[in-house]
Amino acid sequence: MLILEPYNEILDTDKRYVMIKSGRDAGKSKFSAQIIVKDFFQYERNVLVCRSNYGDLQDSMFQEIIDVLEEEHLIQFTDQRTRPLKIINKLNKNIIYFKGVGGADLSRTKGFKTSKKLSLIMFDELQQLPDQSNLDQALATFRRHLDDDIGKVLMCFNPEPQNSHWCNEFYRINQENPQYLTLWTSYRDIAGILSDVDLEAIEIERILNPDNYRYLYLGETNGLFGGVYHTFDRDYHLLTPQEVDNMIERHGIFQLILGIDPATTRDSTAGVPVAILNNGQCVVLECFHHDPQKHGALDNSRLYPLLDRWIRDLETKYELRFKGTPIHLVIDSAGADLVQLLQYQMSQRYKVWSYSQKKVIQMAQVVQNAFSKNILYVKDTGGIYNYKTNRFETNYLPLVTALESVLWEDTPNPRGFDKTIPNDDSDALTYALSMYLINPYTINFPRRQGFYERERKKEVIA
Repeated sequence: MLILEPYNEILDTDKRYVMIKSGRDAGKSKFSAQIIVKDFFQYERNVLVCRSNYGDLQDSMFQEIIDVLEEEHLIQFTDQRTRPLKIINKLNKNIIYFKGVGGADLSRTKGFKTSKKLSLIMFDELQQLPDQSNLDQALATFRRHLDDDIGKVLMCFNPEPQNSHWCNEFYRINQENPQYLTLWTSYRDIAGILSDVDLEAIEIERILNPDNYRYLYLGETNGLFGGVYHTFDRDYHLLTPQEVDNMIERHGIFQLILGIDPATTRDSTAGVPVAILNNGQCVVLECFHHDPQKHGALDNSRLYPLLDRWIRDLETKYELRFKGTPIHLVIDSAGADLVQLLQYQMSQRYKVWSYSQKKVIQMAQVVQNAFSKNILYVKDTGGIYNYKTNRFETNYLPLVTALESVLWEDTPNPRGFDKTIPNDDSDALTYALSMYLINPYTINFPRRQGFYERERKKEVIA
């Protein structure tokens, strides 16, 4: 079986996850069918092929696999079923399953069963899934059947034109993930095997419609990169006080992590309390926010009493002191003076940490995944208490505003945020959340799931 470059790199990688992004006529569907057939006969393992719409599979990957079986003269060793779609290997009883994983019902994949472990889970046309939650739920269900040694997850997609599409962002941010092999291919990688008719059509498109050529055949996207925290959906993740109280009553608070992004003159000082529940989920409670441009600059000696009152109010409201709930303060390392002051002033009951591992892309991915997997929720407090003016500011939720407005910088390969949009509150959230989800060894946390059911069901939303 001839595997064309650069796809042969996938056969040699030891990385668990592979993403292929390409334009049309790049050969990724043919390669996907080849690697499926290879695993189908090489291992005593099953294969799972997924797409957003189950009805699209028969005319796409199912037929691609049949074509490869015929090319390799292996078709006589297989049985094909169409209700449901299935290909059975007569020699070793391996099965290729086909599943639809799109749609509003995120639980539709839960009933999947397989006669053997899986050597490969393949997602075709990944960009057709409505959002990342569909992928996360499917993986949470299917991954438990994946072989520990040889199992791989292959995700293939044709990028949507806008950078802000979730799949484009998912690919881009996972280019930094050491568990992922990411490939960007185009027709030029396999031009030697394309027909003259195909090449002529592509060349005409390049001359007459260069923008469409770059998108359609090179897989290039355009426009501003989208929201950094695009997986946050206020319809699902912004909960009423009663919904939060119900979660806390059901599960209890395991510990509280306070992310703090300090500033003195221009930027705001933001404090975001993340309550870690005993089931592993997180809820953002009443936040702290001081804007020096509106209410005057404060040095650390004057900022500390305000933070201290905020922390004690949280302890009182949620009965944390009485229960002996651990409280950790995770502070941006740029505020080293505040770290030292808090370590000196606060009792040993509070653990004060300086967060220095500020890798912007990885930290943004932590928050994206937390919302997508329904690990993280935000309490809708109806506003925020201003500890400088001692007044409640109604309908002012700076964290929610940041989550819905922070953008990547407008460069071909963004590495940071658009500096014109305030991100102090979302940064404070990332410090607290990264302490939990990136650095689990520093604190003893409960076991958490890879995907949680949404706290609020769709039918409840007005």
